[in-house]
Amino acid sequence: MRIFITTSTLIISLLFSSMLAQSSVENLSTSINGTIINSEVNPSAMVSSENGKYWCTYDIIAVTDEMRELRSLKLYENEKLIFTHAKIPGSDLSIVNSGKVIFYDPSEHFKGKLKLFVYTKAGQFLSEESFKGATLFEFSPSGEVMGVRTPQGITIISLQNGNTYSIEKGLQFAIDESDEFVAVAQHSRVLIYKNSLLKNEFETGISLPRKVITSSVKNLVGIIDKYNLKVVSTNNGDLVFEQNIGGDLSFRDLKLIDDKIVAGIHRKTETESEGILRIYELNGNLIEERTGDTKFLKNIEKINLHKKEHSEYDPIPWPFFPFDSMRTVWNHYEQHMGSNPSTSYLHQGLDLITPIGEPTYSVIDGYVKLVLTLGGAAYWRIAVSDTQSAGWSDGWLSAHLIESTIQFDVGDTVQVHDYLGDIIDWSGTWGHIHFVNISDSGLVWLYNDNEWGINFSPILVLQPYPDTTAPYIDTVFRASRFAFAVNESATYLNADSLLGDVDIIVKVVDYVGDSEWQQPAYTTWYTVKRISDGEIIQPRTLGHILNHKYPFYSGGNYRPYAGVIYQRDNTLQPSSWNDTERNFYHNLTNSNGDSLVELSEKMLAFDTDNYSDGDYRIIVEVYDESGNFDIDSMDVKFKNGNPVDTEDEEGELFAFRLEQNYPNPFNPTTKIKFELPDQNRVTLKVYNVLGNEIATLINKDKPSGTYEIEFDATGLPSGIYFYELHAGNFVETRKMILLK
Repeated sequence: MRIFITTSTLIISLLFSSMLAQSSVENLSTSINGTIINSEVNPSAMVSSENGKYWCTYDIIAVTDEMRELRSLKLYENEKLIFTHAKIPGSDLSIVNSGKVIFYDPSEHFKGKLKLFVYTKAGQFLSEESFKGATLFEFSPSGEVMGVRTPQGITIISLQNGNTYSIEKGLQFAIDESDEFVAVAQHSRVLIYKNSLLKNEFETGISLPRKVITSSVKNLVGIIDKYNLKVVSTNNGDLVFEQNIGGDLSFRDLKLIDDKIVAGIHRKTETESEGILRIYELNGNLIEERTGDTKFLKNIEKINLHKKEHSEYDPIPWPFFPFDSMRTVWNHYEQHMGSNPSTSYLHQGLDLITPIGEPTYSVIDGYVKLVLTLGGAAYWRIAVSDTQSAGWSDGWLSAHLIESTIQFDVGDTVQVHDYLGDIIDWSGTWGHIHFVNISDSGLVWLYNDNEWGINFSPILVLQPYPDTTAPYIDTVFRASRFAFAVNESATYLNADSLLGDVDIIVKVVDYVGDSEWQQPAYTTWYTVKRISDGEIIQPRTLGHILNHKYPFYSGGNYRPYAGVIYQRDNTLQPSSWNDTERNFYHNLTNSNGDSLVELSEKMLAFDTDNYSDGDYRIIVEVYDESGNFDIDSMDVKFKNGNPVDTEDEEGELFAFRLEQNYPNPFNPTTKIKFELPDQNRVTLKVYNVLGNEIATLINKDKPSGTYEIEFDATGLPSGIYFYELHAGNFVETRKMILLK
């Protein structure tokens, strides 16, 4: 029969969609994408074991961009409450057929780390495991053994005693009923392990496996790709039977239950997504076919988009219907995340709030490169690239989808506006999608290969993007519009006593559309002006533009960059994740003025000691992606003990002056300006930090006047250099930074 399913039906389908080895085939059905589900799970269950015997409920207390705080876990065996847990050690969980509970803790997801905590069904802690780059999680039919795919291979874990061993990695794997044999499906071949020993391997012809099953008792391995089901002998790889499908049908899931091979099939047309269950005898005879859940799809016409003015990126529609309707922005690209200054980090995508179960759609024509979870049901995701290449390519990643609704698998082609799947329940009242453009290499993107670069802010390409609300510059301290800290420190200076290298910090507030969550500024700029004569001593300089590109997972992690773009300490703390009022303290001077961000820029600051004491005005501009802006200024005093310049009646200087080079930092040329009150023998030399002379720029007599000399540092390494002016009895040295 066909069912028009509701959101709650989809969510329940997700939670019970893996191996159902202890279930009877009579209890099986399929979700709308062909994922095999247990049709007799308790309707109150939030998570269930695959055999339906064990299930639980919990409360969602608070959420971050990648974490949920779960409490009040209640674990049931059939209808009997057997275990309660006040605070769950993680953000998601699985229950295996033995009743053991595995909690997934991605609190260090910014490092690619995942912790697993294993508990008995009586609530006793058994073990803790930690992984980096974990992306595939499988359990044995008994529920006593678990496997995790990592960059190094597949780790097999005894859930009873915590013992582990590792085997070669693959695209899919399965653990058999004896808990001893593991089948690993790679490109076109299968490896058979007994414990840690390779027992056999053979070719299958299945290059993009979607699921694999194995049984040492039945001596068989089953494997599917999009259109083929093959069952072969584990002894010699001989073909036992083969089934082929095509057209609107594709294989999606595979189980071995009650001495039967059960295949989940996805039937997808322009108007329907439907699951079909086929049950085979071990020799390949088809016993039964059942129709599962059905979802009727919207008939959607492609909308035309126009490239944004002055944009280097092609426009994309919003990933929800209607595609020209802006959604609520929760978390911004490169937003400062986390309330602890020692662990805060930059958000690496765009979070959009949606209703629970909201359908999401492809924003481009392309090829599916990735369908996987990073730990539990809440972390399923899909990525679509516009290029089908084994080399590097870019693509759009949509995360936090309901697994049993995901319409495509790796290798499939999609069109813009194709339905991808539905959004999970994230907070208990709403869902969200994590949306970002990434880069990776290969026909299959694995996540655990130290790639997954992050390319640019999605806000720059989503069309339309109606935003008429200007950002504004908020007060940092009650008595100080801006903040001034000693470089790379949490020591704050009074505005009337600035000295030495100073970081200039500004707090910015922005709102996007109807979002109640505050956002950071997209771009920040600052200018420094001397009040006495109106001279601009620091020309208009870019602080940061929140559109940096990161090779995140090949660069360790992206937490250190937060300390470059933002000030973060116990005085100016970042906000908690779900605060609507947030603290974005942009550090303007941790920048060399270009659009890139490098960790070395954290050492940069504005050196007040390069200028005479006196009154100065700092002017700050902040902009959002739509060009809305705010400008504010603050008057300050430099107090380094430097003499104040005086003028005669005709306005000529009676003092020698050596200006700060500009630009600074520079690459590879910069200009040095100086003034002479009368004729003098002048030398201007450049030295490195060891005091070695690098260049002589001037060595001659000069009449009074103003001079500007260019220094070309081509061929010199990045670093700190000093230039020194000798004129009569006048000697002054200043610092400059070459940053290549």
